[in-house]
Parts: sequence; structure tokens; C-alpha cells
Amino acid sequence: MPLPASAEAIDFHGWDGVRLSNGIIDAICVPEIGGRLMQLSLGSHDYLFMNPDLLGKRFSYEEHAGDGAILHWKNYGGAKTWPAPQGWDGDGQWPGPPDPVLDSGRYDFISDEDDAGAFVLMTSPPDERSGLRIRRQVRLSPGSSRLQLRLFFENILNRAIRWSIWDVAQLVCSTADGQLNDDCWLYIPTDPARERPYEVMFGDDNPQYHMDAESGLLAVQYQGIVGKIGVLSPAGWIAFADRRAGFALCMQFPYEPDAEYPDNGATVECWTESPGAPSPIPIRSPGYILEAEVLSPLHTLAPGKVASHHITWSAAACPAPIVDVSDVGCVHQSLSVDVADGWARVQGVFGCFLQGGAQLEFLNDAGAVVDQVDLGLVSPLRVLHVDARARIPYGASLIRLRILDADGADAGALANVML
Repeated sequence: MPLPASAEAIDFHGWDGVRLSNGIIDAICVPEIGGRLMQLSLGSHDYLFMNPDLLGKRFSYEEHAGDGAILHWKNYGGAKTWPAPQGWDGDGQWPGPPDPVLDSGRYDFISDEDDAGAFVLMTSPPDERSGLRIRRQVRLSPGSSRLQLRLFFENILNRAIRWSIWDVAQLVCSTADGQLNDDCWLYIPTDPARERPYEVMFGDDNPQYHMDAESGLLAVQYQGIVGKIGVLSPAGWIAFADRRAGFALCMQFPYEPDAEYPDNGATVECWTESPGAPSPIPIRSPGYILEAEVLSPLHTLAPGKVASHHITWSAAACPAPIVDVSDVGCVHQSLSVDVADGWARVQGVFGCFLQGGAQLEFLNDAGAVVDQVDLGLVSPLRVLHVDARARIPYGASLIRLRILDADGADAGALANVML
């Protein structure tokens, strides 16, 4: 049986924090600094950047506001939710950061445990500038490395407003001794109907961005260059991978093909920075950071109305590149099969989001399972290397890799291959 998910009030570097934990991952929320998810850890591996110079520090409203320039932004790190589009040209654009309310204000919160797991719900102060009150719910279930983020925008004004829900995660790209780690990658499926796979939003087109021959995806290889791109990514997932550490963090989100998205249709954006790197405008980077940013469609909200967006984070030990993501795991090497003399050798490499087991199923043309091969236990903390040899049962036409939860119940298929 998996350990239950718990919510526990903790002191986190001097802040009042809440730790969600289930024995697989830990998620640390700090409501008092902009409702941030400050750290996500799979075992001992930390994914999120935290500014060491600001740990535990608190500032007044005036100190957070400064003169409105980004040089005065107190960049704590972690993950937060902002309104998009960003800009400084007037109404309908969010001129931050800095932002003393939505980005760094003290959020109210409740945390609890229920039959489905444990959660923290953080609620921002009302913000007259944007017309928004933001709510961020972070939920963790037992036996899984999947973190559910439910994000809500509420219109507090007496007129209509229009925003996209923009979730921004700062991922750490440094080595254990604090140096630049240039083997951190963000993999993004692109829209083949678009002439260019990405649009440069800030800085220059640079060698960080390229189509990866191995995966067929847009790959951002972090090199510390200051820049930003926007991507229309209709597949509904992106994957960050620290290849040196061997860990991946996947983000899944709904895509609405008929909806309007900000920034020329971007569903995903990626910002990169590092200390001392040249920049078109003055910035003061606190570390080696890659931002993975997910955007909802633009929502027109009448007074008092609420819009929502749902993003799932899933962590796993897995080599890179990541070529596909599902609800139960991520794919590094797709399932393949070699057939000889009535036997099948099945191979593949995966990351699993559940603590449980794995099976290879042989199916016939009608979709019925005609045989199974047990692959043993799986965990988000271990890479799943499939290398199995089995006699092909009569009538089998497809092999499917299925993941089971800790109770042995079917959790879902991770991959399949035709015989």
C-alpha cells in the first residue's frame, strides 16, 4: 500500500510553509510570497530554482513595488501564476514583474487532507491594477509523483477584463558546485502547420533553440543565454530534463484548438537567463534559470466571473530526450519489438509516474488480451528499462506496456507496438 499524502505546516528557511508529501515527492508551498510553490523534490532531487540571497526574507509593499523596473523585482524563484499578456503599453497588458500583490503579496491559504490526498489552496489579495484575485490549488495523491495545479482567475471589478492564466516555473540549471549546467533541456512538441516552430520574443535567435533530430521535437538546451521564445504546442505537454542528474519533470495541460491564446498564439513560453549574461535590457539574474511557462486561452471575464486552468506536473527518473508523455509516464526510447522463430524481444526506456507494477500485454485484432508478461515493480525513482523476451501467443497482433498502481489496479497504458 502506498503511503498517504499529508499536508504539514513547516518553517521553510524562516517562512511559514506547507509541505505536501507522499513518500515519493515533496512539494513546498509558501503562501506569504505570492502563493509560490517554492520547491518540488523527487527523492533528494530538487527541480525548482530558489534564490539563495532571498531565502526567508520579507519586504514591504513599497519595497516590492520599487519604481516598477524589473531591476527592483524580488525574484524569489519557485513557481507562480501571473496574468498574460505581459506588457507596458496600457490596459490589457500586465506590467510586471515587479508586482507587490499578485507576484509577492501575502496569499491567504488553507491546507487539508481528504480521501483523495492532500492539498494547499492559496488565495491572493484583490489586485485593482489587473482586476484579479488569483487562487492556486496544489494537490498531491498517494502513490504518485503527479502534482495537480488548479489555477483560478476571478474578476473583482465592475467591468469586463480579459486575461490568460500564465503559470511560470523557474527550473534550476546549475551543477552541484553551483556552476552552469548546460545539459538541461526543455522538449516541446510544435505545430507542424506553422512555418516556424517557435517565435523569438526577447533577445536574439540563438543556439539554445533547435529541432532535435533524435526526438523530432523543439529542444531548448540551456546555455545561460538571456532570451525568450513562444511556441504553439498542440500536444498538451512539455518536458524538462536534467540529463546529468537523470531526472525529468513533465507538464501536461489542455489545449483548445479553437481558442485565442496570447503572444501570437503561444501555449508555451521559455525564458532563460544567467548571472552576468548580456541582455537587451538591464536585468539582475540571481542564478542559472530556465523558465517553463504554460498559458491558458484568453478569457473574457464579466464582473464576478471565474476562469480556470489545470496543469499536471509529473516527476520521474528518466534519460533524455523525452519523446512522449502520458498520464502514467514519459517515454525516452519508444517500445520496439524484434520477432524471430515465434519469439518477441521487446525493448524500451521509460519514466514512471506511479509506484506499482508493469506488464506487457499481447492483444489480438479484437483488442482482447491473450497473454501477459510481468515486468515487476516500478517507481518514479527508477528508470524503467524494458528488455523482455516472450513467446508470441497465437493470434497476437499488438504488444502494450501497461502500468499498474500499488494495489495492482490498471492505471493506464504507457506505450504499444505492432507485431
